[in-house]
Amino acid sequence: MVSPFEEMIQRLIDLGFYDFFLPFILSTAIFYALLKKSKIISDSPLVNATLALSIAFLIFGYPVIAGISLASPLSSFFVQITIWILIFAFGFLIASLFYPDIAKFLTGYFVERRSRFIWVAVVLGIVAFITSGLVSVFTGPLGQGPKPGQAPGPPLDVVALAAGIFILIAIIVIAASVMAGR
Repeated sequence: MVSPFEEMIQRLIDLGFYDFFLPFILSTAIFYALLKKSKIISDSPLVNATLALSIAFLIFGYPVIAGISLASPLSSFFVQITIWILIFAFGFLIASLFYPDIAKFLTGYFVERRSRFIWVAVVLGIVAFITSGLVSVFTGPLGQGPKPGQAPGPPLDVVALAAGIFILIAIIVIAASVMAGR
């Protein structure tokens, strides 16, 4: 017998919620938060929201134009990240049995070794990005050509260049945050 949750999820899948609407909501929220925090374009929430919605609509159309589905890679990515968060939470819970004032210990530890913690988080994010299949959104299924009737994807050197630019930006942001904390 099908549970009500399975039926609800199947209806959301049939409506295209996971393929189109969820990436739209996620990208809008992420870009709005980044624009609001960085104040690159403007201090105005209206300008930031308009730009975030514009970028989200571009992302909203990408699965249709590229002929791919973002549902499976995104769900795998968020499940893997959630599992890592749970592992760290249970680790902190177990550590609290041995350290009576775990909050003070962790605060001191993360302040002293902030850059190491940031690099661990970046590496875990990259590993989750690769193992969840989200990398195939940029490269396409490796070893396979385009499907019949589908336009070929971007060349691998373009994908590598774009990935390198994003990694460089991430390194610059991390380095700036570390230097600002000193």
